[in-house]
Amino acid sequence: PSIWEEEIFRLIHPDDLASKHLQELCFFHFVKCQPKKERANYYLTSKLRMTSSTHGYIPVLHRMFYVYVPTNDTLWLALCLYSPLLFDIPAKCLIINSVNGQMMELDKQNSTRILSVREKQVLNLIDKGLSSKEIAATLHISINTVSRHRQEILGKLQVKNSIEACRIAKDLKLI
Repeated sequence: PSIWEEEIFRLIHPDDLASKHLQELCFFHFVKCQPKKERANYYLTSKLRMTSSTHGYIPVLHRMFYVYVPTNDTLWLALCLYSPLLFDIPAKCLIINSVNGQMMELDKQNSTRILSVREKQVLNLIDKGLSSKEIAATLHISINTVSRHRQEILGKLQVKNSIEACRIAKDLKLI
C-alpha cells in the first residue's frame, strides 16, 4: 500500500477500478509462471477513466511494473504509473515484454483461472460461514487440505484474511 493509493482509487471510475484489480491479479499470476530471470521483462498496460480537475472523466494510461531484487529474485516493489492517454492502445489491457516488444492481450479467461475449482468451492463455503472442520466434512477432505486451500486462496488473491478474500472474490466475480 502507498500513502496515495486510496486517493488514486477514488479518482478511478468505479467500473474500471474492479477490472483494474482483476487485471493486476491476472498479471501477477502470469508473471509468477514466467522463468525467474524473465519476470522483470513484463509490464501491464491498460486504459482507465479517471476524474479530472473539471470533475469529468478522462482516458488514462495505467502501467504496472514489478521490480525484483536481482540477487534473490524476490518481488521488491509493484509500481503503478498513470498518465493521460495520448494515443490509443490496441486493446483494453496488454501485457508487454519490454525486451522484445511482444504484446499479449490479457486473456479474459485468465480471471476464471486465478482460483482452482476446489479453491472456489472452499471460498464459497467460507463465505457461507462454515468452519474449516465443516468445510472438510462437506467436501470429504482433510482439515489440513482445507488449511492449505485457505493459504493458497490468500496468496492468489493477495489478501491477509478470509473475509478480505471473500469480498475481493465477490467484487471480481470469481465466486
